Amino acid sequence: MSRLWVRVAVPVVVTIALLFFLLRAVHPDELAETLSNISPGLALLGALAAFGFVAARAFRYRLLLGNGQPHRMRTILAVTLSSWGASLILPGPSGDTAFVMLARTRLKAPVAVGAGAAVLSRLLDLASLLLVALITAPLAGVILPRALLGGGVALALLIAVGLTALFWSRPRGAIVAWLERLSLPASLHDRLHFAIEELGSGSRPALLVAATVAARVATGLQYFALFAAIDQAISLQQVWFALSIRTLLLAVPIQGLGGFGTTQVWWTAGLTLLGWSVDDAIAASLAVHLLDLSVSLPQAALGWLGLTLSAEQARPVEAQRG
Repeated sequence: MSRLWVRVAVPVVVTIALLFFLLRAVHPDELAETLSNISPGLALLGALAAFGFVAARAFRYRLLLGNGQPHRMRTILAVTLSSWGASLILPGPSGDTAFVMLARTRLKAPVAVGAGAAVLSRLLDLASLLLVALITAPLAGVILPRALLGGGVALALLIAVGLTALFWSRPRGAIVAWLERLSLPASLHDRLHFAIEELGSGSRPALLVAATVAARVATGLQYFALFAAIDQAISLQQVWFALSIRTLLLAVPIQGLGGFGTTQVWWTAGLTLLGWSVDDAIAASLAVHLLDLSVSLPQAALGWLGLTLSAEQARPVEAQRG
């Protein structure tokens, strides 16, 4: 119980503390005026791009989970929307936890397979974000240290090699053989072997990469539209760079509730690298975050609604079978 209270209390304290300091740099009247003058058309464009991002992630999950029984894309999309909504509201790996739970209950995917799909998705995101940050940095006018460039490229290549080993039969067999030498319970061995075969043999690497690229393009367009909606002049290359920095920093274990506080810090880190002042970066990041939640949470809620309605429709059928 004490650990649970710590997990709840830490994000709350972090959120309140960071917002207290960040809001001192934001004038409430200016923030209210910015939000009142939002362009509805650009906000709608951002919402459509956000849906495109989730759809690309859902397609990627379908590829990763497609070696077992066939899954309807509509159900996978609802699961992805729902888990995405959890990640927007709750701190830590809440979105991945929700996905694993929903994949188990709605898609009948074993926990090990669902967890493996979530981990592989994160690795694909990490590699793509690193590459986007490195490619867009010079285009956005940012000069990164050589050590950082080399480290980013090396990490992206390492992830690519690891994923390649999983998706081809011979190196995948070597991974399984290595696991067999570990002193693990037989039941855990069986679950790991099944998950590795399920995820590795049925997935199509080229399509996984294409879906990941589509997700990166969609989310870049999303925030390009959202920044434009609050009348912030920032190029697409600059958006991609700052967004990559912000998203990579979301891996920090401590995050605020609803992303408040910490997300503004992560956005500020990326925007100040582009030459923005700290005060301007904080003000813009708070406005964009509020707009982001307003276009994203309703879509996540529709995912939850779809899952709820499908569950209610399934109950009478199960009762008749019983």
